[in-house]
Amino acid sequence: MMVTCIGKANLDISYSIQQVHLGDNHVSLSVDLHLGGKAANVSVALKKLGIQSQLIADIGNDPFGQRITEELKTFGVISLLKVKPAMTGFTFIVVERDGKNTMFNYPGANLLLSVEDISSFKNELLSSSIIFYQSGTGNQNEIIRYLKTLRKPIFLELSEAVEPDLLSEIDFVSLNEQEAINITNTRDIDKALEKLLRYGIKNIFLKLGEKGSVHASKQGIVRKGAFKIQPVDTTGAGDSFSAGCIYGILHNLAIEKILEFANKCAAITCTRLGTVSAFPSIDEVEKLGL
Repeated sequence: MMVTCIGKANLDISYSIQQVHLGDNHVSLSVDLHLGGKAANVSVALKKLGIQSQLIADIGNDPFGQRITEELKTFGVISLLKVKPAMTGFTFIVVERDGKNTMFNYPGANLLLSVEDISSFKNELLSSSIIFYQSGTGNQNEIIRYLKTLRKPIFLELSEAVEPDLLSEIDFVSLNEQEAINITNTRDIDKALEKLLRYGIKNIFLKLGEKGSVHASKQGIVRKGAFKIQPVDTTGAGDSFSAGCIYGILHNLAIEKILEFANKCAAITCTRLGTVSAFPSIDEVEKLGL
């Protein structure tokens, strides 16, 4: 099995403090630099679950881009990166003592991702079991339109709105509650799911944080409660959840089992500091009781 992940590759700078106070000076004795960006995160999370992954993304010719390349190699992710005349994207993450995070993003080279970049790896895409793509990178509508021509299963991380017609016949979509409400311009999550299904999406995985998760399709709604944990750092939990869903899909798990597995991936991630370093291995997910 091979999953090709397409989207953002960032360098994340995580900064731990007790609590944010606007207008104050903050000092941290714990700062970490590590790989980030949804596509990069999902590629690493999948690899740690035992699924080979490869990453298509744009970086700059700078130390941040070099660091990303090195980390992908360390984790065993196949690097399909394009170097562009722009600064590598980065995210500044402030993590408070209750695990809540606040992010400041600079997209940089991620905005230059193009169909030309992606189509240059057509053979790799066609050999994939699933193609993961996160919206909000490059010309997203053009990219989705191209990916659909490949007739491979698509797992779309719908973090930003795309042309509704493009969602027709998309196999899998993942998003959180606020994204679903914003994208559909509704106030009720049930109405948001109804609207998304009317667009023609086959399967929707909705992330609800401490309230668990939901799967929606024309066959109905399945809900699964979250595992009770004491969060340390919630950064990357949603990406860990998406990787867990892809794992379940590839292993033909029942929907309830997919949600349970993905919820556990996210919960374990929240109990650790960091992002890629916090993603669990398949043994940890299977053996660790929550």
